Amino acid sequence: MVVDTRAVRASSSGRKGSLLVLEAENSAFPVRLTVALVVLSLLPGCAQRQSTMDLYLDAVMLRELDQDQLAVKKLNAVVAADPGFTLAYSELGKASEKLGDHQKALAAFRKAAQLDPWSFEYHMNLAGACKRMGNYVDGAAAYARASELDPKSIDAMMGAAECFLQAGQYTKALVYCESAGQIGEKSQEVTRLLARVYEGQKDYERAIEVYGRLLAAAGDDPDVMLALAVAHMKAGQYDRARQVLISVTQMRPKDGTAFRHLGYCLIKLGDTDQAIQMYQKAIGCDGNDWQAYRGLGVACMVKAGRTNDPRVQADAIRCWRRSLSISPGQPKHEILEKLIREHSRLENPLQGLND
Repeated sequence: MVVDTRAVRASSSGRKGSLLVLEAENSAFPVRLTVALVVLSLLPGCAQRQSTMDLYLDAVMLRELDQDQLAVKKLNAVVAADPGFTLAYSELGKASEKLGDHQKALAAFRKAAQLDPWSFEYHMNLAGACKRMGNYVDGAAAYARASELDPKSIDAMMGAAECFLQAGQYTKALVYCESAGQIGEKSQEVTRLLARVYEGQKDYERAIEVYGRLLAAAGDDPDVMLALAVAHMKAGQYDRARQVLISVTQMRPKDGTAFRHLGYCLIKLGDTDQAIQMYQKAIGCDGNDWQAYRGLGVACMVKAGRTNDPRVQADAIRCWRRSLSISPGQPKHEILEKLIREHSRLENPLQGLND
């Protein structure tokens, strides 16, 4: 690719507005000659004599050759010499992200968006970087800005809805989700997102209704069925959830998550023996499922309370210890540790859990 140097010069001079790097339709020089010139530019002493524009052009070519580390060095020199070179920050963000330096990528994308607040691309780059790093508040703001710049972008609308959902701002998530639905693209994805937003609002009946629409349109999708079962569970409809989960386990007999959820439903329905079997199947699918071990411990302890069987109680303690050894920092681990201390006959029941 040969870059239109006029656009680059305009960006380097700090001109407002987004400028595109255009690919020349008729290159005057063969690609081999261009590559040779890039290689020559890497010789000692050349970088000091190069202008920021030349450094940027070299960096773009290096990125095309998958030489991102060298490209980053060039781009660092560009932005050090010309802090207003917007295109360089954008390329620096992409190269840094490819190298796994997400903090540097985020900083570069943020700078590009600040220098050119009217660029849809720069805000989408920034939003994506924020989302990947779990910074959902800033990601939502960047996606929202991108959707203002291009109100027909389904990706910007859905990105904003997803980030607002992850940030716990469910009302805003619903607004962007509904706006995404009006665009008319990716309808299945938008509908699934809408159901998740309703779940976030604890409007489980609406979530169940939306999942039902999805199943009616797409058939028996086990992923949708699993999500529907979870919504039933959150609504306290354990028998309905059990029925759906049984269907999922029949369709996917290696789905440990479905068996684990089924075990929980059976505890709530009072069938601890069947719950124990389902949790054991979940562990058979994934021996490191700390939630399954935790649930199995609960089922065993409930049974022990009913039968007054010390062996079953000991099984419960072993399962809880195993759960904590897999995930020491799991949610509400303090409660589990307290239960182990209260019910264990060991002198130091928690010894070795965090070794």
